[in-house]
Amino acid sequence: MNIFSNLRNKELSDFLDKTLNNYYDKVITKNLSINLSKDSIELINANYKKAVSISVDFLGKEINSKIKSRLSGKKDIFGKLFPIKNSTLLDCTAGYGRDSYVLRSMGFNVTMIENSPVMSLLLNDALKKLKLLNFNMYHGNSYDYLNHSEKYYDYIYIDFMFNKLKKNSLSSKNDETLKLISFQENDKNNLIRLAIKKSNHRVVVKEPKNSLSNILKPEYTIKTKLLNFNIYKGNNG
Repeated sequence: MNIFSNLRNKELSDFLDKTLNNYYDKVITKNLSINLSKDSIELINANYKKAVSISVDFLGKEINSKIKSRLSGKKDIFGKLFPIKNSTLLDCTAGYGRDSYVLRSMGFNVTMIENSPVMSLLLNDALKKLKLLNFNMYHGNSYDYLNHSEKYYDYIYIDFMFNKLKKNSLSSKNDETLKLISFQENDKNNLIRLAIKKSNHRVVVKEPKNSLSNILKPEYTIKTKLLNFNIYKGNNG
C-alpha cells in the first residue's frame, strides 16, 4: 500500500507506511494508495481501468437523501428496527459509517466500532470535519470491545458484510474496495451471543437476503427486498 502526502502530513505518512504495510497482505493491497492532502484523506483503488477515489463524506447528497427519507417517516425500516427513540446504539461494524450517521440524525446516541485501520482513518477524518457530538468512534475488534467494556447499549447493530452468493451483477467499487481492507469476524455466533448479553432491548443483525452465513436462529426477521434484519432480544430488556 502506497502512502502519498504533502509536507504537512509527512510524519503521519511515515507512520502509516510502516504500520499498514505490516498490517495488510502486500499482494492484496499492492494497487491501493492513501492520499493525505491538506483538506482530506482519500483511498485510491487502482485495480480498475480507471482508478477509484474513496473518502467518507457525511455531507454528500446520497447520505443526506437517506436522512431526509428516514426523518420523513417514509419506508422507515430503521423505525421498525429501533423503535425506542433517543436510545444508545452500538454499531459493531461501521464500514463507511452511513447507517450510523443516519441513525444519529434520527436522534440516537451512536457509538461506532471499525476493525479496519484504513476505514477508521477515513471515518475519523470525516468526523473531525463535522465536530460531531454524541458520536463516538473506536478502532478495534467489536468482540474484544464488548468483552472488556462494562457498558450496556439499548441496541446493538451488526452488519455481516460480503456473505452473499455471487451473481452476475458485481458489488459497487466502494464495497469491493472495502473487502480488500476489512477483516471478517471469525466467529459470528460468539459475537451475537455476547451482544445479546450486552443489549438492553435488542440485537439487530443485517445480512443480504441470499446470505451464505449460518448464524444463530433469530426470534424473528424483518425483511426488505434485498436484506434480512435478524432480531434477537437483549438479555437486559
